[in-house]
Amino acid sequence: MAARTTYHHGDLKAALVAAAVAAARDGGEAAVGLNRLAAGLGVSASAAYRHFPEGLEDLLVAVGDVARRRLAERLASRISEVAPSRDAATDARRRFRASGRAYVEYVLEEPGLFQVANRHDRGRLPETDPFGVLEDCIADLVRAGVLEEVRRPDAATAAWAAVHGLAVLLTEGPLRRLPPERRERAVERTLDMVEAGL
Repeated sequence: MAARTTYHHGDLKAALVAAAVAAARDGGEAAVGLNRLAAGLGVSASAAYRHFPEGLEDLLVAVGDVARRRLAERLASRISEVAPSRDAATDARRRFRASGRAYVEYVLEEPGLFQVANRHDRGRLPETDPFGVLEDCIADLVRAGVLEEVRRPDAATAAWAAVHGLAVLLTEGPLRRLPPERRERAVERTLDMVEAGL
């Protein structure tokens, strides 16, 4: 009976999502179990499933939404920190690069959440959409005259693919063993190539 004292009242769905986010941060997708989390909150599995009718997948999608929202917030925060200069083109380039660095930074800090965000997504939501932040950066480059409008289609997709690929290599692939200074060089070189390609 003591186990049931963990959770008394309130929003069970939000409590389950928060517990799942914490579990994913520690161990990625494999650490998220609906029955286990329900038990940890002192509620029955059936009570948990009432909030997530499709079971674990519903919960993982909710965790993915949280992860994507946090990633979008990280990108927006780093972009806002770019000090303005007197040159619009320079500023647009700096904001674009800041978004790329922030992406890799987030992935390195939150590999478990990143994993869930990538594998469990039922569609783009404006409030949880880091891709929308990148598209704004691309639009910024066009307005500043850095990128021609004719080259704008799919520019965000290409930039996303490059930075995302690097992030995966640094967390799950052979580049995960790079020392910090080489990792930083890899990030900057990738951004150099993406910027030049745009």
